[in-house]
Amino acid sequence: MKKISITFALCFIFSLFLYSAANADVYKWVKVGSMRDRVIDSINQGVSAPFRNNWLFYYYDNFMRRNSPQTATYLVCKDWTDPDGNYYPYMQTGAGGAHSDEVTVTMPVPDAEGLTIHAYHRITPPKITVDGNRLDDFFPQEGDEVAPDKIPGTADIMIESTVNTHIGITIHQKVLAWSQINHDDYILYDWTFTNTGNTDLDDDIELPSQTIKGLYVWRATRYAPAGLGPRYQNWYSHYGEHPEDTLRISYGYTARRPTSTKDDVGYPSSVGFLQYPQYMGEATLHVDRAPNDPTDWRMMPFVTGTGNCDIPIANWLWYELSADEIATQYLLYSQGFTAKAGLWDNTEMTEGVWPGSHHSVRMDELGIKWVKDNHFYTWHPWTGKSSGPWDLKIGESIRYVYSMLFGSISPRVGWDVGRAWQNGKATETWKGPWNLPPQYTVYPELCKDDNDRAKDSWVFTGKDSLFQNAYASQWAVRNDYDVPTPPSAPSIEIKSLPDRVRIEWDGTESEKASDFAGYRVYRTIPTKDSIFWYQIFECGKGTPNALTHRFDDATASRGIGYAYYVTAFDDGIGNKTDVHGRKESLESGKYLNETTLGLAHLTRPPAAKLSDVRVVPNPFNIGAENLQYPGEPDKIMFLDLPGYCTIKIYTESGDLIKTLYHTSGSGDESWGNLLEEHSATDDGQIVVSGIYIAVIEENNEDGTPTGNTHFAKFVIVR
Repeated sequence: MKKISITFALCFIFSLFLYSAANADVYKWVKVGSMRDRVIDSINQGVSAPFRNNWLFYYYDNFMRRNSPQTATYLVCKDWTDPDGNYYPYMQTGAGGAHSDEVTVTMPVPDAEGLTIHAYHRITPPKITVDGNRLDDFFPQEGDEVAPDKIPGTADIMIESTVNTHIGITIHQKVLAWSQINHDDYILYDWTFTNTGNTDLDDDIELPSQTIKGLYVWRATRYAPAGLGPRYQNWYSHYGEHPEDTLRISYGYTARRPTSTKDDVGYPSSVGFLQYPQYMGEATLHVDRAPNDPTDWRMMPFVTGTGNCDIPIANWLWYELSADEIATQYLLYSQGFTAKAGLWDNTEMTEGVWPGSHHSVRMDELGIKWVKDNHFYTWHPWTGKSSGPWDLKIGESIRYVYSMLFGSISPRVGWDVGRAWQNGKATETWKGPWNLPPQYTVYPELCKDDNDRAKDSWVFTGKDSLFQNAYASQWAVRNDYDVPTPPSAPSIEIKSLPDRVRIEWDGTESEKASDFAGYRVYRTIPTKDSIFWYQIFECGKGTPNALTHRFDDATASRGIGYAYYVTAFDDGIGNKTDVHGRKESLESGKYLNETTLGLAHLTRPPAAKLSDVRVVPNPFNIGAENLQYPGEPDKIMFLDLPGYCTIKIYTESGDLIKTLYHTSGSGDESWGNLLEEHSATDDGQIVVSGIYIAVIEENNEDGTPTGNTHFAKFVIVR
């Protein structure tokens, strides 16, 4: 038995090594706008990526929830012969929704230094400090560089990698993002596919004369803008099939669940907040007409449709497909979602679409009431699109550009409308005509009354925002990425003081802008659901205050954690015309220096005597949200302390679990400075229910004990 166990363990470890080698997945973060994502060197956007890469985080919920379970990219061609002379009627390569092979399929190409991915920044990222704690990511990391000359246009960041594929096509990936408010809701992917004939990572060309014939680019995605949770909770749709359409986009949005006893569109929380109202989509922005014709092929994508992610040709595990199944996939890519492709009865749109294209009826126009009512959905639907075909001779390329993007009501509207709906008063917030998708025309009972219709109409305005952001990304591509830029965001330092929170910023980079005008300071109290920012100060041109680099927030309340950010703004006079067709005054992006990872607290002067020390809240009850500090559910404060002391926290049985060193000279100290440190032991474990004893030992300013000690007992309930 022992021998078998050891053998099994060795095999398991070896299998993990092989999987790791095939899925190294080196990545860089995009964190400049209201979207966040990891970009993988191998173009992997599936569930095999680190931390399930392509789950795309959005600002609406503090970047906490994931929005896209998996995305696949395939290149498929016909009449292909491998380097050993073996002929294949159809051959496919790419990164799947469930698997990516970086060893033999999509192979990141290292540079002279061995790096497979680079991040180029237009400006040096600002530094963020709260009470001495640096919150910004370390910069530069390996492969990072401030290099505006390497970035096309004015993007704040470009991430770049090159990938060889086993069929001899090399992919050059450029991913761009902006922090500017008109362009911060999308991430743009600019890919070039070149027939190099190189099927591996050495410099030899294995296929020096083979033309890639009948090439299609296929993109498949499972959108989850309403979180993951139960199945059947997202509708899919698309736009752009008709010559008169001005955009090409597929998207997903929240659905009502058939198991819910109430209208749960937008997923209201127990207190009314609409948790998942966002739309998510992918816009096709540019597709080369031919290798020698870089004009945009407007009828692309050639095929669109929605299917069942569990059928084999959904291709999440495409490397397991047989030759016949890959041939069926080629039918799907070239002829659409038809019965011939083995999907279901023909739902192809035959009137009004681009001549020769193949577009299935939009999922939300099929006349079904619930997402699950389409018999081919056994778990989640997925949406797919293909573009092509092309023939690529050796050395020829085609360019393919798309954006991933979001659209949504604001968190503030999510709170106001959600609570109004919960109180039966949503109609007081909605003044326009009902704004409901096609399925509501067929099944008006999806809303039981006007209160539901008003709430849902607000949620479905997310489509307008989504399309607006798609048009912005399209504008950026058509204008060669020359997006107007605001002044640089300043580095900031926040200090918690006894009677104020001090915000200071460095204007060195910001004031280099020729049209620089001034600064604005924003503040919020973070909550677990969302963040609402409020401007609390501005200075400079056109404001009541002279230009300065410091603001003291004297309106903060004791013990509550606040987040801040500071923007630099311009006068707009020197800016280029933006997507709205006019010049605008712009300010730096708030996500560049916001302090939500570490919060500042107003403190009070030290107490006169040790017996004044208080533990707040006491008892601490994890279920009593109204008695906790807003946005910091695990925080416990020690108030009215001496200016300098050591706090040792013991269990009732006498085990020392945490030591705090209070050296600020104030009367306040929190159990942990960062959210993840609150109520955590020295080993990083969150404490359990029980009675705890804090021993407060007073110190002199130099740290030597005074000999005065106080004991404080408190209770934690979890």
